[in-house]
Amino acid sequence: MESLLVTVAPYSLVAAAVFALLFVADFVAIALYVARSGKIDPEEGHVVTENRPLKSGDIAMGGTSAPGGRYWGKHKVFLSRSLFITDKSLVDGTATPAQRRLVNATKLAFVLFGLAWLCGGIAMLPSSSLGGVIFVSFATYWLIWTIRLDRKGRADALRKLKERQESREARRHKP
Repeated sequence: MESLLVTVAPYSLVAAAVFALLFVADFVAIALYVARSGKIDPEEGHVVTENRPLKSGDIAMGGTSAPGGRYWGKHKVFLSRSLFITDKSLVDGTATPAQRRLVNATKLAFVLFGLAWLCGGIAMLPSSSLGGVIFVSFATYWLIWTIRLDRKGRADALRKLKERQESREARRHKP
C-alpha cells in the first residue's frame, strides 16, 4: 500500500494543482459574468413605501409595540432579492439560459474545489498521514454533501412540479 501511495502522490499533486487552477478560472469567469450581466434593482439603496401596516418590528420607524396600525410602512432596500435562481425554475424551464449557465458554473466550482482538496490530501498521505487523512475526509464529505444537496433540490422541485401537474389534471377532469 505504501508503494502505491508513493507512486500516486506526484500525480495527485499535479491533479490538485490542475483542479485548483480550474477552480480559480471558473470562479473568475463567474465573477466576470456577474459583473457584466448583473442588474441593480432600481429600489436598491432607497427608502420604499410599502402598502402594509406597521408591524411590531418597525418600532424604529414609528411603529408601536403592538402589531398592526393605521400608517403605511417604509423600509430601506439594501439588496435586491428578486434575482434568486431556484431549483423550481431550473426544473420547470422558466430559468433563462444565462441563469442555467451560472448555476452550472457554480456547481462546477463546488466540485472542482472538492477535487482539489481530495487530490491534495492524497498527495499528502505518504509524507503526513494525519494531514492527508484529514484532507481526504474533508474533501470526501464536501463532495458527497455537494452532490447530495444538488440532487435533493432537484428531486424536491421535480416532485412538487409533478404534484402541481397532477392536481391541475384532477381539477380539469373533475365534473
